[in-house]
Amino acid sequence: MARRPVSPRNPIGAVPLALCCAAAYVVVAGAAGYLALGGRTPAPTAAAAVTLPVITTTTGTAPPSAPPAPPAPTTTTTAALPPDLQRVEAPGGLTTAIPAGWAVTAGTVATTLVATDPANPRREVRLGGAPVTDATVSLLERITAAAVDRERQPGHTRLTLTGDRIRDFPAVRWDFEQVADGVTERAAVAYWETGGIEYVVYASGPVEEWPQTRSRLTALITHARP
Repeated sequence: MARRPVSPRNPIGAVPLALCCAAAYVVVAGAAGYLALGGRTPAPTAAAAVTLPVITTTTGTAPPSAPPAPPAPTTTTTAALPPDLQRVEAPGGLTTAIPAGWAVTAGTVATTLVATDPANPRREVRLGGAPVTDATVSLLERITAAAVDRERQPGHTRLTLTGDRIRDFPAVRWDFEQVADGVTERAAVAYWETGGIEYVVYASGPVEEWPQTRSRLTALITHARP
């Protein structure tokens, strides 16, 4: 199958998170049973004479019992974000935090969102999730294959690509540099997989701003759910 050409500014678009797949779900219904006790009823016997005790009573009204205390209310709260972050919901059920004030648009693929710094469009984050198409291939293998494809394009240099764990989910971290319009940018990407969904968060910016780019990726991961 021919690959769709991709702009150097769109590595995530070059690597779709996943294609649609049909998942079969098996619902197991449990039946509740009961045990019937049976047996013969013994024949009645003559009742023996019984002397009943004398019952004495006292006058007065017992104090009413106090009504039961109402159950304590339960609440769920969401941790407050720092003022420089804002919460965002992305495809695949992903929720995380992006820099406050950044413009959010749909990505070039339906499974991602893109948030761009209005002061410099070269600073951006991407995020989303999509179903895993082939669970027999590990996440690390899938991302490695995508990186190899990406490296065939000029101006792209892999820095690191390693397996990891994010909140105990299988994960992959991928850092690279790319040249777009004559400007070198550095990107950091994290993927993780859970519940049959592959999630991705991505941050990029000018190469000289690498510490800020890396901190943006850290915030995306820290505030991400699931």
